[in-house]
Amino acid sequence: MKIRLYQPSDLDELKRMTVEGFEGIAIDQNVERALGVLGKHDWRWRKARHVDEDIAANPDGVFVAEEDDKALGYISTRLDREAGKGRIPNLAVDKAAQGRGIGRQLIGHALDYFRREGMAFAMIETMANNPIGQHLYPSCGFVEAGRQIHYAMKL
Repeated sequence: MKIRLYQPSDLDELKRMTVEGFEGIAIDQNVERALGVLGKHDWRWRKARHVDEDIAANPDGVFVAEEDDKALGYISTRLDREAGKGRIPNLAVDKAAQGRGIGRQLIGHALDYFRREGMAFAMIETMANNPIGQHLYPSCGFVEAGRQIHYAMKL
């Protein structure tokens, strides 16, 4: 397995992995459960758009884990150079490839990228209903810095 920079031909597969990987834990899905489908699109469409946003914000910081020319997972990053903060907005691993340490390797790659870019610290977040994130992130050295409660309202 190798980790490489995102290529435009990865886009559809990354979106598929994102929607699949965030099933049951995405904030937009939680909002939809509480309020119903909102607007013209469901939570899957909104979550897949995060990949577009991540690529537009920092195309040099989206990394893909690949084996035999097949994407197994990816991680996206954002840099706040003024604050010295690296942030990981999205991380997804194909269901068939989970349990192989790919998420951990992608996090390590992102952290190395942050160090090369001169960041002083890194942040990642997860939902309370995501046991994988709550286990993986501390095991990679992240410490819990706070909790947030999301509220939504139908307009």
